Amino acid sequence: MADGAYRWQGQAPTPDSARVDAIHDAWSEAEVGAFAEPIRAGAVEKIERALAAARTGDLTEAHAQLTHARSLLADLRPEALEPRRGLAGLFDSRSGRLKAFRETWKRAAASLDQVASDLSDRVAGAARRSGALDTAWTDIRDALVELDAHLLAAARRLSGRETIEATPDPLPGRMKTLDACRAASLNALPLIRHAQGAEGRSVDALKACTEGVGAWRDEWKDALGLAGKKPKKVRPDPDRLGRARDALMVQIDRALAELTTARTRRADVEGRLASLRQGL
Repeated sequence: MADGAYRWQGQAPTPDSARVDAIHDAWSEAEVGAFAEPIRAGAVEKIERALAAARTGDLTEAHAQLTHARSLLADLRPEALEPRRGLAGLFDSRSGRLKAFRETWKRAAASLDQVASDLSDRVAGAARRSGALDTAWTDIRDALVELDAHLLAAARRLSGRETIEATPDPLPGRMKTLDACRAASLNALPLIRHAQGAEGRSVDALKACTEGVGAWRDEWKDALGLAGKKPKKVRPDPDRLGRARDALMVQIDRALAELTTARTRRADVEGRLASLRQGL
């Protein structure tokens, strides 16, 4: 039987002795084959619920949205504001290029705002998943305590039995079944925390990107002379525009890296939770 080391780690309380006594006193030899079955089945259902919550992540789509956003930013080249030199620039003008660049920026900004809105929704979804996993963690811990109580009562009952070789005793086999469920429940607890942790850093990176889109939009809007009252003459600073764009691209690259790492970690956690469930 597992040694209960999870208790000193603060993951589950020791079973109440009065609860163990009550289970022992209510013992029915006729029901030994199904002893604690509601508790075992409930623990399995809670592990399934944790697995379902872990599988609802939408990190792949967030990755696609960020990749699209990065592509939009890469196409916004501040150097396009500068007219061509020489003969090619005879019919080229700074004002014409500014007008065209502003329209390109408006379209890109609208698309990036949609990306930011989508990412905000995914951040909210991640918070809901984390809450669902918190609930599953608590429910599995409580089921673990109940399994412990039933196993202690069964061990007490077994210690008082006389060995009769002609009559097979079903209790040891039943205890083995319950102990397997207990072990799976115990191992599920840290996996649930790993599932939450796998998304934690990527969620922070997504939040930074949504805020970064707003900062980039405001900076470019001002630099392009579109904030407030339009000045009569505007000559945007390409370096200023480039710095704002590059800062957002750095945030996006960081988020893409975090999402890739998180996706790998979540896949590992899902596989291990699924393996626990299959063993039951």
